[in-house]
Amino acid sequence: MVYVMLALAAAFASFCVWLTVRTVNRRERWAKRTAVAVVVCLPMLYVLSVGPVRRMGGRGYLTQSEKSKIAWFYSPLELTPSPIFDAIVWYARLWD
Repeated sequence: MVYVMLALAAAFASFCVWLTVRTVNRRERWAKRTAVAVVVCLPMLYVLSVGPVRRMGGRGYLTQSEKSKIAWFYSPLELTPSPIFDAIVWYARLWD
């Protein structure tokens, strides 16, 4: 599992470098739109997915091993500053 995550991180980093080169050198519109989607939309979807996953866990749709994997997946959110983390916790509790 660790190797898969490392490979995905390397692939994402190389994609971002390639997209930056396309945006800066060729100034293509699709590259700018894709960059906005990658930088803004994907992290927003990551944070907003906390609520539905919490609901699935609370209703018994997930096994204990799945819950531990999901907790590991969302663990980087705990490193956010306190007011932002409090807002994420508040949003997740709305799904209970």
